Amino acid sequence: MDTPNVARMYDYYLGGTEATPVDQAAAEQVLAAVPQVRIAVQENRGFLERVVTRLAAAGIRQFLDIGSGLPTQRNVHEIAPPGARVVYVDYDPYVVDRSQALLADVDGATCLLGDVREMADILDRCGLDFSRPVAVLMLAVLNFVGDEDHPAGLLTLLRKRLAEGSHLAVSHGAREDANPVEEIETGYRRTSGQAVLRTREEVLDLLAGWQVQEPGVVYGAQWPHADAEPGTRLTFAVLCRV
Repeated sequence: MDTPNVARMYDYYLGGTEATPVDQAAAEQVLAAVPQVRIAVQENRGFLERVVTRLAAAGIRQFLDIGSGLPTQRNVHEIAPPGARVVYVDYDPYVVDRSQALLADVDGATCLLGDVREMADILDRCGLDFSRPVAVLMLAVLNFVGDEDHPAGLLTLLRKRLAEGSHLAVSHGAREDANPVEEIETGYRRTSGQAVLRTREEVLDLLAGWQVQEPGVVYGAQWPHADAEPGTRLTFAVLCRV
């Protein structure tokens, strides 16, 4: 509890009440350097709402949210249709315990402890039926996975386990010349997760073998309309299919 927690910081950006004073101080330090982070987080949540709505309309009833953080502020189980199965996964024991308490009275939704870097373990324990389509959400999580942990390999393993018709939605912090990259990465250096921002091309490289859906890798505020206003340009968003 003495270390700023990225999930509680994210909840703080969204206007939630889960952040401790330590989290709030760290979040305010990031916001002092990059005020638009709060808007970028809202853009990311907007992407989540739109992509879950689209996947639900396509008939998918299983959702696996890896690196979910706290399931507050309009999350997957509140958007998915009745009867859907939603499994949240986070690597922080505090986040998992708190999530389980928040979901205690929610039918079809649960949270389990798991690390995105241990993809096979998550898939083995999540309890979903991988003979049927699954929507996997990895929003603002791969930007906490360094190259040394081979994120592309993790996504390849995931793809090989999913049934045809499954989807992967990814959002990722953007590394671009106009962005305050150093300020963001520095702001997270003393937290529970180290930010690693990537370029559009690097995000596409992670998705090798996936069928990238239109409009491709765009800014979070633009998905699914590439001609929409780009917003903060701090986050990329993309939907892929098996």
